[in-house]
Amino acid sequence: MNEAFKAIIENIDEGVIIVNDELIFNYANKASNAFGLNYKKVIGKSIFDVFPYLKKENSTMVQVLETKQPIIDRRQTFYTYQGERKTTITSTYPIFSDEKVIGVFELFRDITTVEALNNELHNLQAERQIRIPAKKYHPGSAFIGESKAIRNIKSNLSVYTGSLSPIFIYGETGTGKEVLVKAIHKKMQGEQKIPLITQNCAAIPENLLESYLFGTTKGSYTDALDRKGLFELANGGILFLDEINSLPLNLQAKLLRVLQDQRIRKVGDTRDFDVQVKLIVASNRKPQELLAEGFIREDFYYRLNVLNIEIPPLRERKEDISLLVNQFIQHFNDLFSKQVTGISSLALKKLIDYDWPGNIRELQNVIERIMNTRQNGAIEAEDIEFDIFLNRAHLVHQNYSQQPITCKQAKKSLKSVVEEIETDYIKKELQQTNGNISQAARNLDIPQQTLSNKVKKYGLERFILEVKLLKKE
Repeated sequence: MNEAFKAIIENIDEGVIIVNDELIFNYANKASNAFGLNYKKVIGKSIFDVFPYLKKENSTMVQVLETKQPIIDRRQTFYTYQGERKTTITSTYPIFSDEKVIGVFELFRDITTVEALNNELHNLQAERQIRIPAKKYHPGSAFIGESKAIRNIKSNLSVYTGSLSPIFIYGETGTGKEVLVKAIHKKMQGEQKIPLITQNCAAIPENLLESYLFGTTKGSYTDALDRKGLFELANGGILFLDEINSLPLNLQAKLLRVLQDQRIRKVGDTRDFDVQVKLIVASNRKPQELLAEGFIREDFYYRLNVLNIEIPPLRERKEDISLLVNQFIQHFNDLFSKQVTGISSLALKKLIDYDWPGNIRELQNVIERIMNTRQNGAIEAEDIEFDIFLNRAHLVHQNYSQQPITCKQAKKSLKSVVEEIETDYIKKELQQTNGNISQAARNLDIPQQTLSNKVKKYGLERFILEVKLLKKE
């Protein structure tokens, strides 16, 4: 194996194994240790000795040897020779020599923890099917505003709730998209309780999204159980999918079919069944931009964009600031047992003069910060502190996209050079996608979980935060 290539393979997070046409191990990298292998001791052994519970008919390696076709992103659950249960996403490829398959190589990443989290999330979603209105006031419990744009949205609530037609909501981060969805839900349900299920598409690994949306049937993959998906949980009510642009194109096609037929099919099932769900989707980027840049399929876009709502940023509806401030003061008085009476005219002017890059969410944070220290009386101008980091972050990275990727330093190890290049590529792509890990992973053609691991490895969490805070500038 070429030494440079081998050095790279040895230092990636995914497990890599190579077997010959007799299914004997020729190679395993260090990362494969995490999957129950001893990368030094498996060489020369059969895969069936290393994985004693593996059956020939279930082996992707056997299938690839026989069909000469790769198998991409197959979810597999298996037991190691130590009896430990593992779940991986695996891609298996044939190795050719003079058009003859002489072996296969396999890339795999561990999603055991993610799978467990997925199960927990499913259980939590199931528990949230019945919504009981909270008795205590909460700042996100009402869609507040008397500006022209907000009054127009509120006046059309009956239109938005009068049919099962989907709704596309666009608004910058922090403008109140989920609050609006709750207002639609409240208007839609009346006295009859109906479910409201919410999910951020960017928060679920791409390989789990389909089963998460549509559910699974027992036996659809190893150890799979009968499990309801989000559509089934939302049946008779509303399913809200935020960051819809993070949904892979192939799943958009399946979602389009659901919208057209109001029928779903669980992963691994052969039967369809009816659902009655009002789908609401949202994005912090304009729908037309997503369509033009290929993040949303054209047919999916036109089917989604039946009813569309644009929530203006706070800087364009500053007449609503006083209403929002009074709402937040009331909430934090109750929460912190305070007796703040209101806000002075000078303090209110200071808030109105500010540009609010973080929108209503930033305003809420500013008031909460004040309410932690003030006991009573009115909020004064000197109490108000804006987020210095948020205002200055763009100065740190405003010229980043012009910085060339370079390896000029001498006497560096191959590993450090590879990591330097990889970090620069990842940062550049994260900047292009406004910190969206799911989209950046697709652009880089690597699994989302792999990118998340690399973000943690290279300490890029702060960089992502800065990019997200700047995405509206």
